[in-house]
Amino acid sequence: MNRIAFVAASTAALLVAGAASAQDTQTVAINASVAPKCGVSAQQTTVTLSADLTDADAKVRSGVTTEIANALNGARIVAFCNGVNNSVEVKRAVLARTGATGNGLADGGFAQFIRYNLDASLNGVALDSTSTEGASTVASRFGGHISLSDANTHVRFAQAASNGAPVASSNGSTPTSTNWSSLTDRRLAAGAYTGSVEVIVTPGA
Repeated sequence: MNRIAFVAASTAALLVAGAASAQDTQTVAINASVAPKCGVSAQQTTVTLSADLTDADAKVRSGVTTEIANALNGARIVAFCNGVNNSVEVKRAVLARTGATGNGLADGGFAQFIRYNLDASLNGVALDSTSTEGASTVASRFGGHISLSDANTHVRFAQAASNGAPVASSNGSTPTSTNWSSLTDRRLAAGAYTGSVEVIVTPGA
């Protein structure tokens, strides 16, 4: 009698244990986001052109714009935008003689400014040209690879297809404006010349 009761109780315990081990699952979805971002940095913030900007007649050499572009490429400027329809603007300040006042000629009728223009791209994506005022809208993402040593991550500069050749100049409204004149009949005043190139990236809306 006691033995039969024990077997019955054991069987009931097994049935309860079997019911408790039945599998059940619940999936929880995770929602998150990545905000549109852009960034730019340079591994070198000053470049120096080693050659005289002028030829034996003190006129601007034709290769100056390309030399500027090569020097900027050597600075390894890295830029990115992880969204679409980004705003990219490249501003170039004309080369200006140190000590120049105003935006006209130096004494003796010598020019003291050099206009040049650059086209900028990144890994085949056209970014902007200094030949036109204002920013360009770049529809595609660019700069997804973060390697600083890979040339494909660097902004690349070249002489602009429009008004890219270097030329003696005057009377621009600002150093970065596109309305600097073309004074092909002027020599350059001696002295140190400085300019700059600025890259501005802004995420699309």
